Amino acid sequence: MLLAIKKINDSIAVWLTRGFGTMWICYAFMIYGILPVFRIFQPQEAAFLYWSNWIQLWSMPLILVGTNLLGRDAEVRAKLDHEKLAKSYEEQKQTYSQVIAMLKQQEEIIKGMLVQDKMLKAQDVVLAEQTQILKDKITPKKRAAKKV
Repeated sequence: MLLAIKKINDSIAVWLTRGFGTMWICYAFMIYGILPVFRIFQPQEAAFLYWSNWIQLWSMPLILVGTNLLGRDAEVRAKLDHEKLAKSYEEQKQTYSQVIAMLKQQEEIIKGMLVQDKMLKAQDVVLAEQTQILKDKITPKKRAAKKV
């Protein structure tokens, strides 16, 4: 029961605080403050002062309570945002670490491929030499066969 009453009071305080925080209320109070200047309202000047004091007396604590409630909500949102950002940061760090590990693996693979490339180039040279030797051996035989 008390929790329901507290929730209702908090809702009213926030609603009224947001209402008091508009330019329309500012305009309304400016007009209300100017009214006693006009002759027609001068006989009610004491009533205007009474009501303006009464509004100030209850609106100041109301605005303070509403501001505290809105601030509390902002703190909760800020904490949730911070937790989400911290989690996102940790995920990004983990992803970054994984990317670095993959790059290191790729670097090792490339180093291995470069070693293989050097070996294949050496084999190409040997094969080219052997091919040339074979060509040189076959060519005299072909010449001799053509002569016959």
